[in-house]
Amino acid sequence: MKKRTLLAIGAVTVLLLTGCQSSSSNAETEALKEQIAQLEQQIADLQTADSSDDTAAADDTAAADAQAADTSANAGTDAAADTGTADTAAADTGSSSTTYTLEELTTMVNDYVTKANAATPSGSNDMEQFFSLKQEANQIDNELEIHENELERQYRDGTLTRDEFRTNERELDHLEDLLDAAEDQLEYVFGIDD
Repeated sequence: MKKRTLLAIGAVTVLLLTGCQSSSSNAETEALKEQIAQLEQQIADLQTADSSDDTAAADDTAAADAQAADTSANAGTDAAADTGTADTAAADTGSSSTTYTLEELTTMVNDYVTKANAATPSGSNDMEQFFSLKQEANQIDNELEIHENELERQYRDGTLTRDEFRTNERELDHLEDLLDAAEDQLEYVFGIDD
């Protein structure tokens, strides 16, 4: 009889513990569902804010374009400067132009390569010279990355064909390789492994 009573108490205990676990997991599930709902709301809010920012930026671009057109109609020589401002605004708002052209980036990289190859340690300010050149290389590398991101955006938006994108991407890869080689040479000449 004692065995049956102990067995019955054990079975009831197991059933009670199993029941408690399922109710606590239900509470956890509900809490997770609530967190998901909050995150979905935050995403929706951010998307709404992003689209309103895009609309405001497009309005600013249209105003800048209108101002440039008005200025060019009234004063022919000042039109070039105003149009440049409008082009910069267009690049910031997501039109099909990029910050730098591929030719400008190529010139920047080639100028840096020439400067890095001509650099020689003088003894007194080696570290300053090295880090100055290294910082310039980082800035150029950032511009290459920005240009690549802009090209990817243009490709996704359909303003660049696949072939145009691939050609530009290959050229950017080549420029990055030249920049990396110049940095490696710089590290070798100055004896600083960065």
